[in-house]
Amino acid sequence: MKALIRRFGRLGRSLYARIALVYLTSLLLLSVATAWIAISQFNQLGRELQQRLEIDLAENLAQVMRPALHEGIDSAAARNMARHIVSINPSLSLYVLDEHGRVIADYAEPACGLGRQVDTRALETLLGEEPMLPVMAMSPCGRQLGVFSVARIGYGERRTPGYLYADLNNASHASMFAMLRTSSITRTLVAAGLMALLVSGIFGLVWFALLTRRFSRLTTAVQRFAEGDYGQRIAAPRDDELGRLVRAFNNMAGTIEAQLQALHETDRQRRELVANLSHDFRTPLTSLRGYTEQLLTTTTAMDVDRRRMLTAILDNADRLTRLAQQLSTLARLDAYDKPLQREPFSLAELAHDIVGKFQHQARQAGISLTVTCDPSLPRVEADLGLIDRVLSNLLDNALRATAAGGWVRLEAEALDEGVRLAIVDNGVGIAAEELPVVTQRFYRTRTSIAKGDGSGLGLSIVREICERHEAPLKIDSRVGEGTRVSMVLPYA
Repeated sequence: MKALIRRFGRLGRSLYARIALVYLTSLLLLSVATAWIAISQFNQLGRELQQRLEIDLAENLAQVMRPALHEGIDSAAARNMARHIVSINPSLSLYVLDEHGRVIADYAEPACGLGRQVDTRALETLLGEEPMLPVMAMSPCGRQLGVFSVARIGYGERRTPGYLYADLNNASHASMFAMLRTSSITRTLVAAGLMALLVSGIFGLVWFALLTRRFSRLTTAVQRFAEGDYGQRIAAPRDDELGRLVRAFNNMAGTIEAQLQALHETDRQRRELVANLSHDFRTPLTSLRGYTEQLLTTTTAMDVDRRRMLTAILDNADRLTRLAQQLSTLARLDAYDKPLQREPFSLAELAHDIVGKFQHQARQAGISLTVTCDPSLPRVEADLGLIDRVLSNLLDNALRATAAGGWVRLEAEALDEGVRLAIVDNGVGIAAEELPVVTQRFYRTRTSIAKGDGSGLGLSIVREICERHEAPLKIDSRVGEGTRVSMVLPYA
């Protein structure tokens, strides 16, 4: 279920979903706008048709009512005649307007338009030779624009000029409602519009799916390329913008793949060079160390200068030997294609063996070196040789960072997730600003630089070995108080 939700979530954030959302929203808005325009124009067409059919109605009624209007607009004959006409067509409303468009006679019951003003420009427009229909004016009673029919008349004994105004608004609305409710044409148009909307939506979604399919292929190829599959290519690109982008990606991928192959080859040659040099250094260094120790044994105690120089040679030979060993380990760690030689072993035995190797160095430096470890610790599974190198590097660093009279302790304890190893000392410590970079290759602390000691490879090798074992290295240190370096190895 969660996978399905994530899949729909990715689909919702895709380019296709956004294009489809914009398209469907635009289509819906366009449909609503079109429907609104069509209905308003259909309504306008109904008004026009109503006015066109009854444009002469007022003129015909004026001829019928002329004798009664001559007697007066409020005469009984005029009102009886108007009442008779309205009874025949109840949707009509009849008014008499003066020459300025003011209602002076309202034949509706009850009268509601007396004294109201009608725009004479609309009246004269409709009375013109070829008026553009529909011509609408404000209804005297309804106070809304509507269609009408008008005729010039003369009323009273003096034949005062005016207008006979027939309001067709109620008639037009009644006919419009009836047409919208009962017309089969209207229903057909609505059904056709809905069908066109549905077909357009489906066609657009399918079309956008076909268009974005190439984007999806390109995105998948780029993602796989970013994940390390440098052989990804997209075949048969078209000659358009996306096709040119695909060709650019193929060219870029080819260039990057070639450069990576060259880098891998250079890196392989570098690792081989470092491994060969570190191996070739060991033989002359071992010979140099042997001859130096032999010379020291044959040198008398009185020859102080000679003994001091031989001791300096031996110390430098030891430093070069350690550096060769570190370079050899570094070359092995850089070879990520070579798997770790994992095996189960007793961490308690390894801890005691490592401490035993460094006891002589600790006694000479006047430092107490101890082990805090339960002999019955469960066995762990790791690369024994690399873990040996980790403990050796950490103990060597701790002894060099601790002054005479100090102490260094190797701790091992069982946890739920594995066995935690820790090297603890009360030496000079590491400054807080140096902790984030102290495990970088060739980085040397200010204390190490001041002593002229170290190569900047010890802690970087430890970190890389821990990373290969998926056992993060943790360093806690305070200047003047000491350092604690720990890691957790999984159980066998």
